[in-house]
Amino acid sequence: MDEKKASMLAKLLNGRVWNSGGDIYLVLIERQDGKIVAVSDEVICEYKDEEALMTASNPKAIKSIYLI
Repeated sequence: MDEKKASMLAKLLNGRVWNSGGDIYLVLIERQDGKIVAVSDEVICEYKDEEALMTASNPKAIKSIYLI
């Protein structure tokens, strides 16, 4: 997703925009239990915490919903 789409979606979902690299933007939503939901234009993933998402070589999602 590009920055403009991510910004609009972040505003709607009360999240924040994160550039994951290579001009690929995600919307991150922090839940009250500390889990992170990452939304792209292809998938929605839930992570244990932000560290689990930021693990560069292999992020570990708890749950994923593919949108394509």
